[in-house]
Amino acid sequence: MVTVLFVFVAGSLASLVLTPVIRQLALYFDLTDKTSARKMHTGKIPRIGGVALFTSFFLPFLLLLVLREYSPTVQELFADNRIFCFVTGAVLIFLLGLLDDLRELSFFVKIFGQLLVAVFVYYCGFRITVVTTPFGADFSIGFLSLPFTVFWFLLVINAINLIDGLDGLAAGICLFVSLSMLFVCVVSARLTTALAFAALAGSLIGFLRYNFYPATIFMGDSGSYFLGYSLAALSIGGTIKGQVATVLLIPVIALGVPLMDTLWAPVRRFINGKSMFQPDNKHIHHRLVKLGLTHRRAVLALYFLTVLLGISSMLLVHAQNESSALIIFVLGIGLIGLMHYLSDLKILKFHNVASWARDLTDETGISLQRRLFLQHQRRISSAAHPEALWQAVCVSLKELHFDYAEFHYIEQRTSAEQSRRSFRWAAVEQDRLSSVPHESCLRIELPLHRLVSKKDKMSRKENFGMLLLMKDMRNTTTEPYLLKRVEQLRRSMMVALEEFDTISSESTEGFWHKKQR
Repeated sequence: MVTVLFVFVAGSLASLVLTPVIRQLALYFDLTDKTSARKMHTGKIPRIGGVALFTSFFLPFLLLLVLREYSPTVQELFADNRIFCFVTGAVLIFLLGLLDDLRELSFFVKIFGQLLVAVFVYYCGFRITVVTTPFGADFSIGFLSLPFTVFWFLLVINAINLIDGLDGLAAGICLFVSLSMLFVCVVSARLTTALAFAALAGSLIGFLRYNFYPATIFMGDSGSYFLGYSLAALSIGGTIKGQVATVLLIPVIALGVPLMDTLWAPVRRFINGKSMFQPDNKHIHHRLVKLGLTHRRAVLALYFLTVLLGISSMLLVHAQNESSALIIFVLGIGLIGLMHYLSDLKILKFHNVASWARDLTDETGISLQRRLFLQHQRRISSAAHPEALWQAVCVSLKELHFDYAEFHYIEQRTSAEQSRRSFRWAAVEQDRLSSVPHESCLRIELPLHRLVSKKDKMSRKENFGMLLLMKDMRNTTTEPYLLKRVEQLRRSMMVALEEFDTISSESTEGFWHKKQR
């Protein structure tokens, strides 16, 4: 415990001294974060605070390296073969973030770099292989170990990066998560990992002195990437494996705020019709500010929530199976309720979700009405001649409760000769339909044509005719997907008409070929 306390204090002092030095260097070289619509600060603020965090984290271990002969715990720390791999991965991810701070890398370059680092540390031994449920059952994930581990690293790294939107928010959340994990590691006698969490917590406390609102320095991507990588790697090595914990359950709960926000972000963007990877200002901290909280109070509210989640994760260490399941259930419901409350998406209301689900089942062909209409479409598209086509179309129109229809068919006999035919169908008397007021009559005219491309010539329209549909809207219920069904009917008719045209062309060509012979 003395060694753990030493690392914590050394990290704090190093961060307190180094952060203002890095700040002055950043101002001198103009390495500052510019304002934008997505950002909530004003003025130029240094954005390479991650350099101070990274250096402060490793300085205590350099001191321990010199004093390793006096402590068995320190000797055990440096005897761990994975230390070199962890340090290498930390340096690589830090340099990736620093390069992004200096040159603003593209999204795909950053993800590719994170992916390479995650794969590297996986093959060095930081991997998830077994998951234990809260009910005590162990599951080996086998070949899914690599994708599962890589996803974990990418998720945590980007979660810390995305939550870094208010002064002191990411640093404070990482501090409380580190303290929670430090407690778990000390209780489970994993002192090697406890030293790393102590150094992380110490460097964060010193950094928060300058990063809390109003911030005079930002951690930047170099800091958020390093913090996310460290939490992801250390949680894999530091989580206890017991009757009540999964390999990742405790850190997942402790990191609940940034993880939920990160997982929800692409879903929110998808629902809003935007790119799932397009940055926006609708993260949980942005929403709290828009709801009326001040900058400071929004940060403190998320601190409180993180502390609550951290305490819950610590309780899981000693909870029985039934108790841990109850804790997880309550936390899950609470987080879902919070995300729903903070969401500004009206589409999440029940009737909107139900409507979207109906559209989805209709589009995929799962709904009963869609499956029935598919049968009509197949009959139409497979019709052998125009009379059979019209007969199948009339059955579909009756299903859609239309009152009247006309089909004017143009058959191309030769390049210069056309044949015109008309088909009519009525479900009501013509006089009754003609008396329908104009504003109450649905009238749809569908041209049936296609574009034909010829070699060395411009495209031209090939006309098959026209379909006219009429419906009295006064005393009838409207099919929810009426216009969509009409378009599906038109497409099915085009399949059959193009087939008629092909057969007619082949017959004409055969006739002229025989005549020339």
